[in-house]
Amino acid sequence: MISIKNLYLSFTKEYDALHNINLEVADGEKVALVGDSESGKTMLLRVIAGLEKYKQGEVYLKGINLHNIDFKQDLSVGFVPKSFVFLKNKTVKENLEYVLKMRNMDMATINLKVLTALKNFDIEPMQNLKVKELSDYQKTLVQLARVSMRKVDLFLIDNICAGLSDAEQRDIVSKLKMLIEERPESTFVLAFNNLNFANELGLKIIKLKDGCVVKDEKDQ
Repeated sequence: MISIKNLYLSFTKEYDALHNINLEVADGEKVALVGDSESGKTMLLRVIAGLEKYKQGEVYLKGINLHNIDFKQDLSVGFVPKSFVFLKNKTVKENLEYVLKMRNMDMATINLKVLTALKNFDIEPMQNLKVKELSDYQKTLVQLARVSMRKVDLFLIDNICAGLSDAEQRDIVSKLKMLIEERPESTFVLAFNNLNFANELGLKIIKLKDGCVVKDEKDQ
């Protein structure tokens, strides 16, 4: 699914945000990028999602060079960033409906998918609240519910437990486990500060530090 060779990303001449990254992720594999806030894990996810231009190296998704890929035709990516992207003045339900309407689905299908997502992620009671009224924890649940409604080949999920309480983190991890178990055919790359979350989810672990891969389980 993902093949990265000799990847470099920098924003200044003096410092590489990503330095000589080499990694392989197979179709259907579930992987965790683990490291601190300066490790480069978010930048690596953004590169894979096609959101950052890199200065050197090669990135292939499903055997297609990232520079040539058509994310509408070649590959469906579900990117869940730590920062929130919503229609803030719309309700939770309206935000969920919007992503499906953009794909020209009929209302019967939309209603069924939205109802299922609301129930699966325990956000049914807040469906008529505007997103701007929600806590960060609640917004995180809505983000996961939203991406769960789509057929996704590659999930990229960026450190969404950070900044939440212990109880909230445990619930988010349980929701991630549910999503992963429901999509055995999909590839997942999740970023965490906390190694315990990755272990709890049974993920292959790739550790990053200062923009470099310092440990990959396949090297053991």
